[in-house]
Amino acid sequence: MNIDESDFTFVENLLLRNTTFNDQQKEFIRMFESKTIIAVPGAGKTTSLAAKIILLLKKLRETGSRDGVCVITYTNVAVKEINEILITAGLGTLSHPHFIGTIHEFFNTFCVLPYFKMNLKSNELFFSEDDENGSLFYEKFIASRRPFLMDKKGVLRNIAKRIINSNLIVDDQYHYQLENTSNWEEEKFLKYKNDMLAAKIERKEKGYLLYDDTFWFSKKFLSDPYCVKMIRNRFKYIFIDEYQDTSSIGIKLIYSLFNTQFNILQLIGDPYQTIYLKSGQLSFNTDNQFRLNLTNRFGKEIAQQLNIIIPDAKIEVNTERKSFKPVFLVYSELSEVYRAYKEIIKEHEGHSVEFKHSKNIDKVLVRYKKWTQILLEGSNYVNDHRVKMKTKTQQLKMIIIDFFCRRIVPGTKNVTEIKRWINKHEKVRELNSILLSFLKSGTSVEAKNNLRNWINERLKERELSSININNSLFTLIDVELTIKDNLENINTNPSSDFYTIHSVKGETLRSALIVNLKDGYLTDILLHKNNLITDANYNDTEVHLLYVAMSRVTHLLVYAVHETEYMEKVHGKLSDWEIRWAGTQSL
Repeated sequence: MNIDESDFTFVENLLLRNTTFNDQQKEFIRMFESKTIIAVPGAGKTTSLAAKIILLLKKLRETGSRDGVCVITYTNVAVKEINEILITAGLGTLSHPHFIGTIHEFFNTFCVLPYFKMNLKSNELFFSEDDENGSLFYEKFIASRRPFLMDKKGVLRNIAKRIINSNLIVDDQYHYQLENTSNWEEEKFLKYKNDMLAAKIERKEKGYLLYDDTFWFSKKFLSDPYCVKMIRNRFKYIFIDEYQDTSSIGIKLIYSLFNTQFNILQLIGDPYQTIYLKSGQLSFNTDNQFRLNLTNRFGKEIAQQLNIIIPDAKIEVNTERKSFKPVFLVYSELSEVYRAYKEIIKEHEGHSVEFKHSKNIDKVLVRYKKWTQILLEGSNYVNDHRVKMKTKTQQLKMIIIDFFCRRIVPGTKNVTEIKRWINKHEKVRELNSILLSFLKSGTSVEAKNNLRNWINERLKERELSSININNSLFTLIDVELTIKDNLENINTNPSSDFYTIHSVKGETLRSALIVNLKDGYLTDILLHKNNLITDANYNDTEVHLLYVAMSRVTHLLVYAVHETEYMEKVHGKLSDWEIRWAGTQSL
């Protein structure tokens, strides 16, 4: 496929502000062969991928080609962003014969739904994070197989619990198998295994699936060579964005589908930012890589430290990009850290106009959310808005849970189960959004209709009759919203600088303060990688977390370390860091 300078001019005018793609980015955009693309933070991966898709679609339209393009993203936010860019380019959203969506959406669309329609004559699927709601179904199923247990409710509940906690898998012969992942005694597990397996299969074949069941049913569907050929022939170009965070099971299925001479499969991401998968870093073919390792986010001052943390990243920098020397902030009391960080920011704003007027923001990054309150001692931070909004939302949700208890379990005998069902439902975010609209705008007709529709969908799942907006539920919500501690008393302009490292992945910050407390490993990693300690106990995920935290910034990186660790291990040994003291002490 020929992409010339006029094509680059087109996408540069569309996507960039008075800049051009660098040579690495242009090579990636021109590249149409199967590769793993390793893109370091700030390498322009997302923009370059968008440019590639724009030019590819443009060329396919110009030639009248029917080759399909498949873009698999990690989140629906990325789907929206890419579609908006395509609309701006005059290409419309990515639609038939093409596809864009998450890996679950891809396999549900092209494998799971067809499997259910073809083999089970059903097109209704209900996804959830766990199978807790299946307990009653399993009890009845086992009792039907073993009538002598009908009166032994405790035994039935125990078996049902074991079924829920036992994993259903598809083996290499595409047969269902049940794993004893509930830690039941092997003898008892084998005694009930066949009935447990049959119960599990029957419930899933009724459409009650866990999210990972997507991959098992897809594997079953793809046991048919005709189905494989059908999907493989539809999509010639396949791009997997943020592949390092994508399910490893899903990636293996993608390979089984598209790792052919006909298809062009590109996995794009950064394996050193793998912080979500419990199984750790995904393996990738080192012989078939292309590196986007020239960053435009920060200067050599930050890049040098990241290359120490992960040498294989091999980050290169634009010589025109400058960052400040990273700061080791030494403290004796945690209450001094936040104030000292703000003083450092103010000082650098006085020295750099570019830093002062940067549109990116500053954040304090912690390993665990529970550390936030500890760090806020002595600072002027308040979060009344979030606390009160969350409390009010929870109160509204409890009204809805109580409504379901009365509908589903008369006498509210099982509030815990209903609460768990609501809170873990795949549509709970939609409910939260509706409730938030009540808090912001009151009980408008539109908001009531949205809530009524949401509730009726759940009632239908339970085979119960629907309601209308005259139901007493809406009167209770009206009353709750008039109670005196509502939004008029909430500070509408709170300021919060405190975030977990997980929550800022993918963001670009002006500066970041990283704070590690005693039950974290980040300081050990930093010191060990700089040869300041000889022994440290940490895993790849912890290293990746530190790498992610440090690589967010454009200008200023501050790392807080307690004075005992500084005096014993750091003093006089880190020439590439500026040493500052929080509080009145001096070095």
